[in-house]
Amino acid sequence: MILCLDSGTTAVKAAAFDASGQLLAHVDLPNTALTRTGARVEQDMDASRELAVRALRDCMARAPGHAPQGLILTGQGDGLWPVDADGQPVGPALTWLDGRARGLVSELGDALDRIEDITGSRPTAAAQSLQLLWLQRHDPDRFQRIAKILRLKDWLFYAFTGTLLAEPSAALPVWGSWRDGRMSAEIPKALGLTRGLDVLPEFAPVGQCRAPLSASAAQACGLPAGLPVLMGPGDVQATLIGLGLGTRPEVTRASVFGTSAIHACLLDDPDTMPQKPRGAMVQQFVLGDGFLCFHPCFNGATLLQHLQGQFRDLPSSVSPAYSGLVVHPFFEPGGERAPWTDPQASAALFGLSAATTPHQIAWAGREALAFVARTSHMMMGAAQGALSLGGGLARDEDFARFLATCLGTPVVRSPTAHAGPRGLAAIAATHLLGASPADIAAHWIGPPEDSIPPQPGAIARYADAKFASFRDLVDTTSPHWAALSDIADAAAHLNEDRI
Repeated sequence: MILCLDSGTTAVKAAAFDASGQLLAHVDLPNTALTRTGARVEQDMDASRELAVRALRDCMARAPGHAPQGLILTGQGDGLWPVDADGQPVGPALTWLDGRARGLVSELGDALDRIEDITGSRPTAAAQSLQLLWLQRHDPDRFQRIAKILRLKDWLFYAFTGTLLAEPSAALPVWGSWRDGRMSAEIPKALGLTRGLDVLPEFAPVGQCRAPLSASAAQACGLPAGLPVLMGPGDVQATLIGLGLGTRPEVTRASVFGTSAIHACLLDDPDTMPQKPRGAMVQQFVLGDGFLCFHPCFNGATLLQHLQGQFRDLPSSVSPAYSGLVVHPFFEPGGERAPWTDPQASAALFGLSAATTPHQIAWAGREALAFVARTSHMMMGAAQGALSLGGGLARDEDFARFLATCLGTPVVRSPTAHAGPRGLAAIAATHLLGASPADIAAHWIGPPEDSIPPQPGAIARYADAKFASFRDLVDTTSPHWAALSDIADAAAHLNEDRI
């Protein structure tokens, strides 16, 4: 049996697979360790560890009689998880959704240009480097106590093994270059950081980044001491592998709609992309040749929750309700990361009238997510083929059909396949069981559950026309985002003075 742990923003998931790739057990716990207060989005590190322990223990209880061969783990790809010289948390983690560093994005324009030339990716408010700079400026005592800065998966790996070690795929877009695989001292220098590469952990590639499970962690999880613990790539790459990108021959691109949205393809040469927004990221593919190119959006399926919070009586699920409404889905306090890279990006709703229905607003939100996906995939320029759809919205057949129509390509779904854990299991099977690429495709990933073709005729023409309006309105309103952000800051000060 292979155990998999995926500690995400919304949920902490554990799964167990047998040696033929069959799912034996699955546990899904809500992430109660995360808190939001305005732009501050933090996570309690000790509570995150305890949630991971509970998920693994519960998963083991649901697969009695099976002996684990190894544990592989992943978690949120970005954020800053600080520990001191004793390996203890230095306050709560800054998650990838934390927006406090967004002011630095505007201030450090020239420095970010230099960093983008090195890394191929422009730092955003989610970047570990900018979050570290924010601490240096605003919480210097805490900054000085930090011995190492980790990501969530690095923290859990350390908590389970006592070994400070990380794999480089998630770190290189922030601290180095995907082209040569090296970290660069020029990046902290450009930002004015007094500490930088010295607080990064040691790195080893996926497969070699492993250590034995400690006795204390084994007892807490109900697992054998010394069990091999492997660190997987970030949760994004693990999920994309589980969706069939690089493992199913018919899949050339993928979109995931979870807390965030991820749009991705696999390319031999990322420099051939027609357009590359500053928030795009590139990672070396861990199961073979090529590079994963992806747009990590701050604003994913949580858009629908934000709309429900702003408008009364919005349904949580809705059938198509076509309208003249156009939604810009940029609700998160960090603005947007890709395909538009702007920390001041803000949401908008056009075409609203007294005749508008809650169903139309809810459906227009889904259309907006499809339009962002189309924008991203046009920029990346993947070869023609099916798009694999993941995340909670993969269960929405009407959304999947509109997405297929909007992109003009078949959408394949496996809504019950647990893509993140399945991708992790495929990686572990490769390194622990010697599974071949053919075994991975046939047994560990498997065929999709269905394929949804694009709709022809009037609905396709509606989608094309509305997408054009969506893009035009972004081009028209985006020059005003900075001014609106300044006005919002001034308004906040006025409101504080009144209190």
